[in-house]
Amino acid sequence: MRWLETVALGVYVYDLTESAFLVGFVGFLRMAPMLFLGAFIGAFSDRVNRRAILAATNIFLASVYLTLGLLILTDRIELWHVSAGALVSGVVWATDFPVRRAMIADIVSADRVSSAFGVDMASSNFSRVIGPIVGGAFLQTIGMQAVYFLGTGLFIVASALAFSMLIIRKTPTTATRTPTTSSNFDLRSGVKHILGDSVLLVTIIITITMNLFAFPYQQMVPVLGAEKLMIDPVLVGALISIEGLGATLGSLTIAAAAQPRHFTRIYTYASLGFLLVIAAFALAPWYWLAIPLLFIGGFGMSGFGTMQSIIVVSSTRPEMRGRVLGVLAVAIGSGPIGALHIGWLATQIGTDTAVLAIAIVGMVLTIIPLLIWRKYLRSIPRYRSG
Repeated sequence: MRWLETVALGVYVYDLTESAFLVGFVGFLRMAPMLFLGAFIGAFSDRVNRRAILAATNIFLASVYLTLGLLILTDRIELWHVSAGALVSGVVWATDFPVRRAMIADIVSADRVSSAFGVDMASSNFSRVIGPIVGGAFLQTIGMQAVYFLGTGLFIVASALAFSMLIIRKTPTTATRTPTTSSNFDLRSGVKHILGDSVLLVTIIITITMNLFAFPYQQMVPVLGAEKLMIDPVLVGALISIEGLGATLGSLTIAAAAQPRHFTRIYTYASLGFLLVIAAFALAPWYWLAIPLLFIGGFGMSGFGTMQSIIVVSSTRPEMRGRVLGVLAVAIGSGPIGALHIGWLATQIGTDTAVLAIAIVGMVLTIIPLLIWRKYLRSIPRYRSG
């Protein structure tokens, strides 16, 4: 649903407003909770039942989507309704990231961490193959209400699955995790842990760079599709879907073959490759050239996204994971700033030039920490058991 909504929401807002800035602004609202709440949610998840958090947030988002769908059907929808829905969706996303990944790390054994996160990312990326095309098709044939009603159904199912986990007998691994006491409910300890580990620090720096200067381009895909490539919403969805296909194949490859000695190199080279593809995409004059470019870019995205979580989890003690993943969520949450920036920049210099500019800046800022911490590419994150 997240990727289905990304395309549908971008196209819908652009049709309503014809403003690249407002498309970027709604994207900002959708990602802002990760920046402002991610660390707090991560720390909070170290103290409470993570399964209950997933169940509650998913059912709440289902009710919000149902309301938005009904507002469209009754012709009472306004931009602020859509914006509020994007903000709530962002809160659920900000909750899902540290909570669900910490649950995965709690359950799997040390030698299966890379495989587990590879499969997790593959499932997420596979949803990007289907979601954007479905979103574009629904928007073009039925309307935005179909997107919201589908979201209602999907999040009800997700909530039911999370509730079912509350009654499943705990495995020995999950049973051994004790709640963090209130004296340890301290975000500073997560930041301190990261600052004391150069592998974590460089990983976080590159994460911030990618979310400021790489991923915001996705907000502009609907705009580029309408302004430059002259394509309909279904073909816009296909662009994001083909990127998802590449990312799915990349994640499965990582799950099957990645070794700890390769983690930081995969992460770095995949990030740089993805930025290079974004720059090429901005220059692409034809739709059929953009398709293979984004397919290749999907491999870069999967290397970045999968290794990001693996490196962080592999360098963090179990009792610290929620807080450190929360700090990672804040780094990912820097994306809203990038969404606002590219929206403004697109109105000043043109959408394609803006996408090219942020990609070039991203490549430069990714290389700088690698020159400062030269051992990073040779580092092997060490998994610490409880």
